[in-house]
Amino acid sequence: MARKIKNTDPFKERLLKLIPSEIVAAYVAIQGVMISIYSMVLVQLVIAFLTIITFLYLHRIEKVIDLKHKIFSTVSFPVWVYAVAPESILGSSIYNPQLASIVLVLWTLLIPLVVVPKITDQPQAEGASNAPD
Repeated sequence: MARKIKNTDPFKERLLKLIPSEIVAAYVAIQGVMISIYSMVLVQLVIAFLTIITFLYLHRIEKVIDLKHKIFSTVSFPVWVYAVAPESILGSSIYNPQLASIVLVLWTLLIPLVVVPKITDQPQAEGASNAPD
């Protein structure tokens, strides 16, 4: 993914950068409809469907090879939804804003410890050569 995550980014923004923007856009568009026809089963189905689609999207469209990256980005979607969804979508029996904040912070801190980017293009020192000795 081309979106660079900075240490100065807020936790929600860091997490959002791991999720394909098309998945986020789909959720935001569907969320408006879910508010008007509130059904807990529908909410859970949409979140589950978009979570599965996230994994497939990363694999087939964005060509992500690293399995850990795909798993963490996929799980990041429901974590992000839980952190940003209004209580009217998730219901008061599921949504707890304090718990959502804790989960968001802990998940965001865990990701860089497990998913370490591979550095493939290291700049050469000035005067260095690729030619064999």
